[in-house]
Amino acid sequence: MTDHWRGWLLGTLLAAVAIGAQAQQAPAAGELPGEKSAAPPYGMPISLAQAEKVIAAARAEAARLGSSVNAVAVVDTHGELVAFIRMDDSTAHSVQYAIIKARGAARSRRLTATPPPEMAVALTSMPDFVAMPGGVPLVLNGRTIGAVGVSGGEDLAIARAALKALD
Repeated sequence: MTDHWRGWLLGTLLAAVAIGAQAQQAPAAGELPGEKSAAPPYGMPISLAQAEKVIAAARAEAARLGSSVNAVAVVDTHGELVAFIRMDDSTAHSVQYAIIKARGAARSRRLTATPPPEMAVALTSMPDFVAMPGGVPLVLNGRTIGAVGVSGGEDLAIARAALKALD
């Protein structure tokens, strides 16, 4: 192997390690998963017990905020529904938005409201992605295990509270 190719190979390997390290960085304090940091890699899909905790936390936050109009969906890493709740006063379209927000956040491993510029066109043209606040990846031990989607009002605040159920 020539020195040229050795140098190229070494540079490529170092770049790959640097990219991998960047992808593993945890979000900064107060930052939601996939908001500004690299999208967390996939892990094992969320369990029903974990999803029920997320739903309970979302429901409790909605009650604290005085909201009875929300729909909350929890999906696995593939975007498939694991748990769902529709509050008494929620609208029919909130049901679909909650599911689509959760599905989009799980599949992109990013917040639904903030697709990165390099992915904005691709994501917003997908049928299972909506660029609206309320879809947040669920991350446990640095790995995306699913996502939560909230629709109806105070979406991001309720989703943020739901994330804490996994702590």
